[in-house]
Amino acid sequence: MKKTILLLACSTLLLVACDSQNNTARSEGTANQDFRATETAEDVTVIADDYINAMADVHPLYLVATGLAADYGISNTAFEDISPEATARFEAAEDQLLSRINMVDPDNIENRNDWVLHQSLKETLEASIQMRVCKTPLWSLNHMSGWQNSLGQIVPLQPVSTAEERTDALERWAKLPAYLAHDRANLEAGLAQGYSAPKRVVARVIKQLDIALATPPAESPFIGFIKNAEDAPEFSSAAERLVIDKLNPAIASYRAFLNDTYMPAARDALAVTALPDGDACYEAFLRLFHGANIGSKATFENGQKAVAANMAGLLDRGEEVFGTRDLGEILAQVKDAPGNRFETEEELISFTRDQVAHTREKSEPFFSALPEQEMVVEPYPDYLKGTGQSSRYEPTEAEKGPATYRINTDDWAEQTRGEAMVVVVHEGWPGHHLQLATFTEKGDLHPAMKLLGSSAAVEGWARYAEALAEEAGIYHNVYGEITRRAWPARGMVGDPGLHAYGWTNEETAAYFIETGNFNEETAEVLLDRMAVIPGQLTGYDTGGLEIFALRREAEERLGDRFDIRAFHDHVLEVGMAPISVIRANVEAWIEEEAAQ
Repeated sequence: MKKTILLLACSTLLLVACDSQNNTARSEGTANQDFRATETAEDVTVIADDYINAMADVHPLYLVATGLAADYGISNTAFEDISPEATARFEAAEDQLLSRINMVDPDNIENRNDWVLHQSLKETLEASIQMRVCKTPLWSLNHMSGWQNSLGQIVPLQPVSTAEERTDALERWAKLPAYLAHDRANLEAGLAQGYSAPKRVVARVIKQLDIALATPPAESPFIGFIKNAEDAPEFSSAAERLVIDKLNPAIASYRAFLNDTYMPAARDALAVTALPDGDACYEAFLRLFHGANIGSKATFENGQKAVAANMAGLLDRGEEVFGTRDLGEILAQVKDAPGNRFETEEELISFTRDQVAHTREKSEPFFSALPEQEMVVEPYPDYLKGTGQSSRYEPTEAEKGPATYRINTDDWAEQTRGEAMVVVVHEGWPGHHLQLATFTEKGDLHPAMKLLGSSAAVEGWARYAEALAEEAGIYHNVYGEITRRAWPARGMVGDPGLHAYGWTNEETAAYFIETGNFNEETAEVLLDRMAVIPGQLTGYDTGGLEIFALRREAEERLGDRFDIRAFHDHVLEVGMAPISVIRANVEAWIEEEAAQ
């Protein structure tokens, strides 16, 4: 139903890498300074600056995506470098940073924001180091957040207001062919060592490349920045020549490699356990997305309990409305209910756009304040349609305009209004947009917190928001209420089922189809997503269940003094921190309130 937003895909999976030669040291004097045997609380911010410097050295475009490029001196020509040397350099920096962060006694940190920063850095570094067993650069081919779509989100951020900036833009994007050559070398090394993406994923990427190559050069997604320089026709012509002479030939060569060499050698299995050290790799992915060391066994079992509870609630609601407790019949009646389907793709888009103001208004009483940034709804560009994308939220800095809910309309004919309402809540108000725009506007956390996000925190909040929307009266009818109960927590079961418990593709697909949210085709899309981002699907309800548990704890401890707005404030004020940090912050608030 959703995807890993670029914000998390880049930082945690390290699927996009870097060109160091265009990046000088930032936060002058911190990157190579000597540090004491025992770091102090005041040094946490210095360590965080050095973490950003390390990211800037190897992942400059990630800093562009998160709005930190200007503050950390990222050149407008800096690009990604996925060479083994760059990977080794970043890993060495991580090792040193973790050693330093472990020298700080968290009990000596009095400032709450510094404590949040310390705990978030520690968890992020430990999880990233654990991820090394996966050797993800060797099988980075990815139809969800690979270079062919993640770079497309960076292109519009390229400054082109001046002649110098326009020269820089051409220089930056002329580096794409070298990047593709590095990626091909990594993929070839992966094949030699037994690492590959699944064949089905390779086919999806090839389809994306075919559509991009068929796009008129002037409309190439890799020079989309020319739309911001319409008064410079010579620049637009030069960018078009870049596509014709360099970019498209390099993409075509890369595509031929995938089709002729990589595809025949790629793996058939979707489970990550088909790769070397696959079991350890899956556990590492789970920690990465959870922001906590929970593991596959607990995830699977907790998911089964949550699914059972959700099903009981769904059947109760179905019996109340339709007079039956048969799951299939309830879901069929919801699907076929008059007025619950769309006649056209445009009707789905228009309906979703119309709900943004409605969901914002209904959310307002549950929060002390709402962020001012707006959110718009836009479909995917043509070159990504029909290639297995999920709806997603694309954040941006408030001063640069509204954030975007990128809606997937591939299966519009199967989509219901109830389902559409659940997704717009998840992506917008009171889901991702409210959480991430609040964090962006807050401004009192260290900039490194933009790089330390936990999928369980981000997706968990959005899952919690789906239930809060019912409480707020956002859903127009019972269809959304029934629909939202069918799917939650299934990812906690189906994902480890596929990757850790030996479920077949068919068994996993059937488990998801049972919810009514998927048919055979869309279930296959979900399985391919699970193949390239193992464990991510479990983060939604791992985080959501934690927020629900914290709310119950607060309600029980505080009784009539419980304030839903204050509770939400304390969940949101630590941004996208790991769920263990959110729990500690909320429990501290509960103790303070209970003591008064």
